Amino acid sequence: MAPNVFFRPRPTKLGPDEASRRLESALAAAFPSAGIEVHLDNGTPVVAWHDGPAGARVAGVIGSVVNWEVRTRGPAATRAGGPAVVLDRSFSASALAVAVIRHQASHVRPYASTDEGAVAGLSALLEVDDPAVSGYPVVDAMATLLLEASEPEVMTLPDDPTPADRMAAKLTALGYDALWGIAWKGIA
Repeated sequence: MAPNVFFRPRPTKLGPDEASRRLESALAAAFPSAGIEVHLDNGTPVVAWHDGPAGARVAGVIGSVVNWEVRTRGPAATRAGGPAVVLDRSFSASALAVAVIRHQASHVRPYASTDEGAVAGLSALLEVDDPAVSGYPVVDAMATLLLEASEPEVMTLPDDPTPADRMAAKLTALGYDALWGIAWKGIA
C-alpha cells in the first residue's frame, strides 16, 4: 500500500535530526492540512500520515529535500544501506471500504492479503490523494453502506486478518451485487 521505492546514488549529506527538521518544514508547506508528522526511529526519519496525499507525492517532496532512499514501513524498511526516509501511511475504514469495493469490481476474486497480486492491486487503489473518496457515486454509496452495515455473524477470514481482509470478508458476506443494487437505487 505504498509508492514505489526509489534510490538516488549520491545521498544528501545531512544528519538525521537536520533532515527531519527540513522534511517536516517542507511537508508542512506542501501539504498544510494533511497532518503529516516526522519523527526519528533509531536514527531514521519516519514520515507518518493518515489517508491524505498519495505516497508518491509525499516522496516527491522528500526527494526535493534529501537525496535519500525512500522506503515504505515494513520489513524492507529496516534493511542496511545508505540513509533512508521511511513512509508510514495509515488508512481509514472509509479508504479501505472504497478500495476493497473497487478491487472487487475489477477482479474475479475478493481481496485477500494472502494473495500477492491482490495486495499489489489494493495498494495501487490506495495510492491516490484522499483514498476515502473514489469520485464514483456508486462506489462511494456502496462504501457508506458497507461501513454502516453490522458485521455479519459468519465471515470467512484468513489467519491473522488485516483490516482490509475484514472489510473484504464483510463485503463478501453482505454481497457485492446486493450493495451495488441498493447504492444504484439511492443515487439514480
